[in-house]
Amino acid sequence: MNEHALEQIVMDLAEPVVHALGLQIWGIEISQAGRTILRLFVDVPPVASDADSSVDGVCDNDMQDVLAAGQISASIDQCEDISRHLGLALEVEDVMPGAYILEVSTPGLSRRFFRLTQMAPYLGDMIEARLHMTYEGRRIWRGKLQSLEDSGFILAPASLTPQGDIVPDDIPPIRLPWDAARRVSRIHIFRQPVKPGKGSGKGKGSGTGRKSPLRDVTENTSREDRGEA
Repeated sequence: MNEHALEQIVMDLAEPVVHALGLQIWGIEISQAGRTILRLFVDVPPVASDADSSVDGVCDNDMQDVLAAGQISASIDQCEDISRHLGLALEVEDVMPGAYILEVSTPGLSRRFFRLTQMAPYLGDMIEARLHMTYEGRRIWRGKLQSLEDSGFILAPASLTPQGDIVPDDIPPIRLPWDAARRVSRIHIFRQPVKPGKGSGKGKGSGTGRKSPLRDVTENTSREDRGEA
């Protein structure tokens, strides 16, 4: 089974419990690091307009319950519930080859984008795009997200100082095709409070930081790995 087919099976198995909790699936990531690591990212759905009573299959009642509670991210309890149900479903379907680790978490502040449309709320933010191959002289592009197109996005190249200040590069904006990107993620800029007696930007600062997402990790083994028929 190829990775795309496995992702689709995981999506189909996870969607019922994720939607029942008033959440949406942000993305699925499968990596090999000694053993298979399956990561499912879940998030609170965006606010739907009056003309659109559902978002990505999340029914309006579930979504309104989440929004009414002022929830801005999936909770640890929700991640645990999803992990438990998904882990059981994976065992029943017996789709994972060998031992694997299941992680259910929020995308976090420095979130990876799995679809081009997910970038729309982050116009003006710093973005990092890692490409499959060198494009216009670089394989990694960082800059402010200026706009989105049907098949790509435009960055205004920029860099970050150790204090977290954005410094524009001396080159014009560049259009990057979505298909050329191996991984695109938001860069969360973290600033430490300035210590008393120090001027703004004079302290050492801490540069950028990544806030760890809420996560539930479950280690599983397939039937084959346990020696079952």
